[in-house]
Amino acid sequence: MVGSARTDRNEAQMIAGRSTRMEVLEHLRRKGHASAESIASDLGVTPNAVRQHLTNLERDGFVVSQPERRARGRPSLLFSLTERADQVFPKRYGQLATMVLQEVQDMSGDTALDEIFARVAARHADAIGPNLEGLDFDQKLNKVVAWIGRAGTLAEQTETEEGVKVTIHNCPFRNTALKFPQVCTITPHLMSRLLDGAAISQADSIHRRDPYCSFVIARPTEPH
Repeated sequence: MVGSARTDRNEAQMIAGRSTRMEVLEHLRRKGHASAESIASDLGVTPNAVRQHLTNLERDGFVVSQPERRARGRPSLLFSLTERADQVFPKRYGQLATMVLQEVQDMSGDTALDEIFARVAARHADAIGPNLEGLDFDQKLNKVVAWIGRAGTLAEQTETEEGVKVTIHNCPFRNTALKFPQVCTITPHLMSRLLDGAAISQADSIHRRDPYCSFVIARPTEPH
């Protein structure tokens, strides 16, 4: 029981620490810049506690400090947020995308959505294509899968009897894709364009309640 109580207390302290840290960030977001003393006063915590959070936040690259010149006394440090700090605040990109796509669908139907995502794939293919010139199929495929992986997809490729299977273990657009299946066409369109029109079929799909999406790319036939 003692061990359980200690664990609960430690967890509560961790949660409280995260909460105060976020309150400091939110305060700086509202004020633009502030000293440790003014933040402590507004939040109702000790200046030392705020300084500790500010030290950690500055170390992590979320805040920067600069001296505030005063007519008398020692200069005070003013803290402000960095560009990196923006990532800790809530974002609703997926929600916005879903709302926009819903309007497009209501106005122009599924055909318009098909065209939009085909154009998205084509635009990316045009940007990547020059980097693949002179490469053979496997070299191109490796680069394409690596490029797809940069979006946080955890993409990997495996050899199968049917061809090369590319699995997307993490879909960054999952919520939007579940509502608009056209989102899932970006990857096969992109790979087909970059791999000289290779035939691509879908093996797994989150729309069929599979845990991920995967695509099988047919290898080009060897010339006789």
